[in-house]
Amino acid sequence: MSKTFYIETYGCQMNVYDSACISSLLTGAGMTKAEFLEQADAVIINSCAVRGHAEERVLGRVGELKGLKTNKPGLKLILCGCVAQEQGKTLLELFKHLDAVIGTKNYAELPDILIRLFNEDLKQCRDDMSLSPEENGLGPDFTGQVTAQLAVMRGCNNHCSYCIVPYVRGPETSRPAPAVLGDMERLARQGIKEVTLVGQNVNSYHWQDLNFPKLLQQSCRVEGIERIRFITSHPKDLSDELIAVMAEQPRVCQHLHLPLQAGSDRILALMNRRYTIGHFMSLTEKARQAMPELVLTTDIIAGFPGETEGEFQETLAAVQAIRFDAAFTYKYSERPGTRACGLEGNIPEPEKLDRLNRLIKLQQQITIESNRADIGKTYEVLVEKESKKAKGQFMGRTGGNKTVAVNSSRELKPGQTVKVKIEKATQATLVGEVIQ
Repeated sequence: MSKTFYIETYGCQMNVYDSACISSLLTGAGMTKAEFLEQADAVIINSCAVRGHAEERVLGRVGELKGLKTNKPGLKLILCGCVAQEQGKTLLELFKHLDAVIGTKNYAELPDILIRLFNEDLKQCRDDMSLSPEENGLGPDFTGQVTAQLAVMRGCNNHCSYCIVPYVRGPETSRPAPAVLGDMERLARQGIKEVTLVGQNVNSYHWQDLNFPKLLQQSCRVEGIERIRFITSHPKDLSDELIAVMAEQPRVCQHLHLPLQAGSDRILALMNRRYTIGHFMSLTEKARQAMPELVLTTDIIAGFPGETEGEFQETLAAVQAIRFDAAFTYKYSERPGTRACGLEGNIPEPEKLDRLNRLIKLQQQITIESNRADIGKTYEVLVEKESKKAKGQFMGRTGGNKTVAVNSSRELKPGQTVKVKIEKATQATLVGEVIQ
């Protein structure tokens, strides 16, 4: 199939991984990855439906591509991922220029679907949730990169009341450990230095007698991989064993993303999170005792249905007490089909936005204070790419996942790990000089 393809990816790191697998499948079928959208014979949008804004952004992008399709009639436009799974064939009716809709468990069919599209021009919809996701023996393609994502499991059994993921990703399924480790070895051969192990809830990984901490220990034995991260951890499943592995294994980055979501026990119960704020705070204290240099990040939702101003103040108080290094903050977005959809006590949009802005303001202050505290410290930074803003400057990240703009009197290359003394700090970036 001597055609070209271009992939646009929206959403979480699992989607980044899925796009890398799609790329591997299509190149394995003889297609070539286009450098630019306009060069492609097939454009694939890998979508996210976790929040209303994310879904609107994806559907807006599909609408924008109508002009490209008009100017290039032979172009095939495919929507993959969570929005495709959620809305299915109705999208083919809504967007007449869309050629195929491929759900979260059907992307292995893409080569065959594209052959049919190019030969027969028949619109396709594949959204069978009963299938087991397959990679056809091909690992993800992250050629030319320094970092990569790697799925250890898919799906989720938690059914948080606000979340659509279990409905578009299905129940939890752990990948066999040999497949995960084999993919890591392939990534190392591609020149990857850092791997992020991803899953909707990596804490729930279980294959034969291996839980996630044991898989993490085995991952540390893969030669060539210098750093290992993971995301996302559910607080109810964060174990002492996992904290110990993080603290003891030098290749495991001391960065923990632990979604809080709310600071009120009543709201956490309505969210079906199955932990209390007291338990959450005890976990963060335990992790920081084991790893004094730990970088702690989180997710928080403002304006969940029924949340009072007093309960929102509890969230602000929790953020102030825990002092996350950074946070992804959102206003509640109703997702049809979830248990929170239609709950009484919907918060008016202006109030949700006000609460979100107050939360952002507080977290921004904590984040800049965290970053300024790094001034004068020296970190090992993995160089990822050249800076687009300053000539001779490179971008990389610390083990704690903080972004660093690296100045150096000598030439650096992506994939190098260098010691950098931090000289400045903004809210988003540390700035430092390579020390000889």
